[in-house]
Amino acid sequence: NIGESKIKETAYLGQNLPNPFSQITSISYFIPEKNTNSVLLIFDMNGKLIKSYSLNSKGEGHLEIEANRLQAGMYLYTLLIDGIEIDTKRMILTDN
Repeated sequence: NIGESKIKETAYLGQNLPNPFSQITSISYFIPEKNTNSVLLIFDMNGKLIKSYSLNSKGEGHLEIEANRLQAGMYLYTLLIDGIEIDTKRMILTDN
């Protein structure tokens, strides 16, 4: 699919920093101007959806995630743009 490969060429999902984290972490991303529906999904290691964040800004952005919203452990986070999975990364939350 040409549209899918074009989005994947320009869109970007960064590694959360810091990782591992115990208080707050920041995830950077880039969403192309022409795309309409962007969401960041956080899953536990069993594949269960834990959180969903709508990303309304285009271009470069970042999302801050506070540790108190999650339990300690390893998580996967995925950037979806217009229903296309751009990338998935791992983040680790440690106990305070």
